[in-house]
Amino acid sequence: MAANEGSGFRKTLRRAVAFAVTLAVFGGATLAGLAGYAKIAGQTEVTAGPAAPITSVGVMTVAPADGYAVTRRFTGQVEAAARTDLGFELGGRITGVLVEEGDLVAAGAVLTRLDTSALVPERAALVAELAAMAADAELARLTLARNDTLTERGVRSVAAQDDARLTLARAEAGMAAVRARIAGVDVRLDQSVLVAPFAARVGARLADPGQTVAAGQPVLVLFDAGPAQARVGLPPDLAAGLAAGDALQVEAGGAVQEARILQVRPDLDPTTRSRSVVLTLPGTAALALGDTVALILEQTVAEPGFWAPLGALREGVRGSWSVMAVEATPEGDRTVSAAVEVIHSDGAQVFLRGALPPGARIVAQAPDRVAPGQIVLALAE
Repeated sequence: MAANEGSGFRKTLRRAVAFAVTLAVFGGATLAGLAGYAKIAGQTEVTAGPAAPITSVGVMTVAPADGYAVTRRFTGQVEAAARTDLGFELGGRITGVLVEEGDLVAAGAVLTRLDTSALVPERAALVAELAAMAADAELARLTLARNDTLTERGVRSVAAQDDARLTLARAEAGMAAVRARIAGVDVRLDQSVLVAPFAARVGARLADPGQTVAAGQPVLVLFDAGPAQARVGLPPDLAAGLAAGDALQVEAGGAVQEARILQVRPDLDPTTRSRSVVLTLPGTAALALGDTVALILEQTVAEPGFWAPLGALREGVRGSWSVMAVEATPEGDRTVSAAVEVIHSDGAQVFLRGALPPGARIVAQAPDRVAPGQIVLALAE
């Protein structure tokens, strides 16, 4: 019993000694660390680093405007002042086509002919018949003259005189009928020759010699040789402000030239719901028919706002936009975010609307380099 009590006492004593030694070791380490830190702190002097430089930004002054001009382009097509699909009024066989595609012809120039071999003898027969009737008429005229003389002498009766007068009238009427028939043959001869109705350039050639064509069948396509025209469709509100004779800018063939309005059509195109404006192009414009041109119009939009570079915009959440305004404070120029609405953009500049007073300054480029509330060095651009 006594032996057990002695063994327990020794275990307790050993635990107490071990705990005391542990405390002594940790306490010594702590005192050594504190002493080292105090020594290092006493030997080191705290020095302040150089101040961060102020960011410089280019700023511009907001200049309010009552509106902005929009340059709009409308595409049109080059066309001739006149186009004619020529054909014969009579059917027949073509004996010759005297022009080729692309030829320039004068007004009245002969272009092609029909075979008239059947009309020539018909006209000759009518001329001969007219000559015979002219002889009969001359005989009737002489007979009437003799009868008039004899009737005055009382030798011939009045009935014989009337008969001679009517014979002459029948002969003259027959001559008039033959002359009309000859005129009809002459018309058909004229219609067998196709002539240019105006100075023109030959387009398509649709028939060749030896081919038989029907009456009215197109043989040649002619385009007016004068200055070309352009037809452009415009919205009704824009077309209403234009009038014949107005000078407009047209981009054609890679160059901008001046054109004048020939006519503004009063009706709307049923497909595009636009009004056609016909322009007379300058004679120096070497354009192919069917080519495209661009009509350039400037439209003023009455909308208050101000212009700013595209780089002055900051994109926000949900499609919102802002600019970085610069306000003067006792500490210096400070940036402030200001919400704006984009009204119009021409690629390099934007027309904005926002609650900025006249004369306000905004960061002109790269506003994302600074944060709202930051002191900056404002440099005028």
